[in-house]
Formats: sequence, C-alpha cells, structure tokens
Amino acid sequence: MYKPDIFQAYPRLEKSIPWIEMGNYPTPVEKMSKLGGMLGYPNLWVKRDDLSSQKMGGNKVRVMEFLLAEMKASGKTVAISPGALGSNQILASGIYGKDLGFKIVGIFFKQCPTDYMCKHMLIDKTMGVEFNHVNSPYLVPFMILYHYLRNFDFGKRQFPFYIPTFGSSATCAFGYFNAMFELKKQIDQGLLPEPDYIFVTAGTGGTMSGIQLGARVLGMKTEVIGVRITDYLACNERIVASILNRAHKKLSKAGADLPALKFSAKDVKMIHNFFGGEYAAITEEAKSAKKMLAEIEGLTLDTTYTAKTMAAMIKYLKDRNLKDKNILFWHTYNTKDLGRFLDQNLCGKNLPESFQGYF
Repeated sequence: MYKPDIFQAYPRLEKSIPWIEMGNYPTPVEKMSKLGGMLGYPNLWVKRDDLSSQKMGGNKVRVMEFLLAEMKASGKTVAISPGALGSNQILASGIYGKDLGFKIVGIFFKQCPTDYMCKHMLIDKTMGVEFNHVNSPYLVPFMILYHYLRNFDFGKRQFPFYIPTFGSSATCAFGYFNAMFELKKQIDQGLLPEPDYIFVTAGTGGTMSGIQLGARVLGMKTEVIGVRITDYLACNERIVASILNRAHKKLSKAGADLPALKFSAKDVKMIHNFFGGEYAAITEEAKSAKKMLAEIEGLTLDTTYTAKTMAAMIKYLKDRNLKDKNILFWHTYNTKDLGRFLDQNLCGKNLPESFQGYF
C-alpha cells in the first residue's frame, strides 16, 4: 500500500498530517531526447505529473490529497473554492470532493475564452458544484465572505472550509514537498540525474513552494524556477516565500525534524514575461511550444499553464550556456480524458443565467 514518502522520512507526520490517497505514484521521469537535441541540451528531462492519477492527472491531485484530507479531518462538509471560469482547482475540488460527499461552493470569475472553459463548467455542474459568478477577480474576497456567512453551520458552530486560489495555504505545498522525496528516490535509483534546474508553472505558488522547500530540505543543488501564469498580485516572489515559510513552520510543528530555514523574496526565482497580460490569454510563444512538444516528444501541453512554462524554459536555455546542466521540466497539466465525468445531457442552458453567455 502506498504511503507518502514524507511519512516514511518523518513518521510523526503520519499521525498529525491528514492525507487521502488519490494518485498513482511515482509518476514517470523521461528524457526529452528530441527536444534536447534541437536545443543542444543532452540532459533535458520531464517529470510526468500529467499522469498523476487515472481519474484526473496534473498537479491538483497531489494538492487535493492533503487539502481535502484536512477538510475531512476538520469535520466540515462544505468548501468554498474560487477560480476562473475554466478553473482546474474548482474542477478538481468537484471531482475529488464528490467522492468524499463534500459540497463545493464555486466562485467563478471571468477569464479569456479557451477551448476547455465551457467543458470544465459542465463537468463542474455534473459534479454538483454550486455556481456563483463575479465580474472581476477583485470582487472574489467579498463573495467569499458572503458565502462564509451564508454557509455557516450553526449546529457545529463552524464556517466552511476554504480551498485557496489567491495565496495558497501552507497545506497546498505539502503535496509537492512530498513529490520531491519521490523525485530524490528516482535520482538515487539512477532513473535521472539530480537536476541543476527545475522549471514549473507558478499559478498561486503552492506547487512551486513545495518543490523548492523539498529541494532545500533534501540538500539538493537544484534551483527551482517558476513561470508565472497569473496576475502579479496573485503570484510573486514574496507570496511564494511566504508559503515556503508557512509550510516549513507547519511541517515542523507537526513533527518533521526539518533544518532551520527562512525564505525571503530574493530566494525565489520567477519568470514573469510569459503571462500574456491576462489569465488564460493565449500567446504565440505558448501556441508554438504546445505544437512543438506534441510533434517531437508526444507531450500534451496547454496554453494557459504548461505551454507558457515550456516556452519560458526554452528561451531561458537558449539565452544561457547551460548545456552541461541537468534540466527538469515538471509537467503539471492533466492529460486524462475527463469526458466520463460529463453528463452529456447538460448544456449551457442548465447553468445559471449569468454563465449562459459564455456558451
């Protein structure tokens, strides 16, 4: 039976950190020989977290294993989950939350139209997600407050659980902190060399924080580079440093014997100029990277997250002489077909009126 690697490294965490198994681990590591040949980089690798679960892959699986487990342990059954119209977070909350009997209150804000946006909303509806619409992400905090009060459980005297979009919680970093122990085992097994650089998408910072914290705790030489794909106010070096410090503190308090670490913004490396100016905006660099990786490596990327990260990585490597370095791209996009979760009888007209104009 699978047990998180951090529970094996720090046995006391098994009793103090809630966790529910959702994924299939370890995810594979593969050499990107063709892309490496094109770029002149012989040691270019990919960590295939697009295959993290048979149900729904991508980075949300590792996050939900700890986040929804924390919710279950709290005794709460209602969660507030904000995100864009095509949000993978709301989608994962709905898919995995349904299995646990949770009610997900979705707070949706506008995004640039994409090919997956409407399908995601229909799956959310199938999964029983409650739909609430706001015109701007800056109004989301007010809507969160409203639903906190509206869903207060007077019997248990508790507020609903919060699944964060803006400013990931410390718990959101646990999944990828654990993933770095998994990666270290693969390195020790000779499946890949220790990376000098890891490139990963930075949406709200939780995934990147877990990877960076894991690298530091394990004493690895790896430099983690996040590629920002959301607004600067939602993800920046200071936010990631804050998550790193909060995750370190929470793990230590839970019983992990971690080295003393303190992170500041200058310890966080991010690339900002591949965002595209608006969440989910499709850039030419992302379109090109998506097409190239599909053709030469058979990898499926998306233009909102991973193709932007790949485009940023390619430019970073072209602009520098790092050909003797080991480079790892952490693939965080779900590539599993989610059509089986969709009620084929649903259409845009089944959603509240404020959402129907997107179809």
